[in-house]
Amino acid sequence: MAAESADQQVASLQLGPEFRAHLTARRPLVFKHSLAGHPALGREAIAQLAESLGDASVICEAAVKPLVFAEGAPEPGRAQQAAEVIRRLDENESWMTLLNIEQHPRYRSLIDEQLDRAARQQGIDPSSLRRRMGFIFASSPHSVTGAHFDIEHSLLLQLRGNRTLSFGEFADQASREREVSRYWNGSYGKLTTMPILVSDIAVGPGDGVYIPPYRPHWLLNGDATSLSLTITFFTCENEDESLVQAFNERVRKLGLHPRHEGESPLRDSAKAGFMRTYSAARRRLRPAKPAPR
Repeated sequence: MAAESADQQVASLQLGPEFRAHLTARRPLVFKHSLAGHPALGREAIAQLAESLGDASVICEAAVKPLVFAEGAPEPGRAQQAAEVIRRLDENESWMTLLNIEQHPRYRSLIDEQLDRAARQQGIDPSSLRRRMGFIFASSPHSVTGAHFDIEHSLLLQLRGNRTLSFGEFADQASREREVSRYWNGSYGKLTTMPILVSDIAVGPGDGVYIPPYRPHWLLNGDATSLSLTITFFTCENEDESLVQAFNERVRKLGLHPRHEGESPLRDSAKAGFMRTYSAARRRLRPAKPAPR
């Protein structure tokens, strides 16, 4: 009960009045947050969360690695004894991700509270921020997060340590389309060539950055262990975008040549509708998983 009471203390994302315009235009935005001292986001709480989620929900990689792999990044490893690895990050040269922390009721509530409050402050319908997920990144000093992009809107919230977040851009539209195609075939957005550098941003505890969908970025840790939370969500626009891309990749495997996303709004609408129906049918047939405790 004490932890739950502490979780209810006011902690917020200080996005500012300009956030809505940045969200619409997909422009990065630096902001402040007050989650760095949240009781659910300290190192020991994160170690206990990793233990609760189980090894299948924790990825572990070497701390130091190339920013890109020309032949494609190797498959990430699954952590064993993840809680102990997190407790010893200062010395074990590890890079870890806790996947989909919204599986845990405490963290689902935290994510919803932050997004709902932020949406109301921006005059946005909270229900329009959908498919909400959370990821915790825990990494040793001098760790490297390779060049990649995500298909969701992301709010990176630095909790501990200092890092440099770099934004890039694709060399051309053909490069973007090639990497998006690779995403739907298992790359998860990890790039094979370095993007063109656009900007570097120093982030420390209490700093947040809005990262737009499909914006290449990478991170380098400073001299201390880093802990961060990334909250992701879709809007209707980029959810449709991802559904159309997923549809296109499926039919390409059948030897067909669909129009690219954005070329035909009518066709895109039909593709997105089909994928929603298909996904809903799959969810109904999938057995439910018990929530972590």
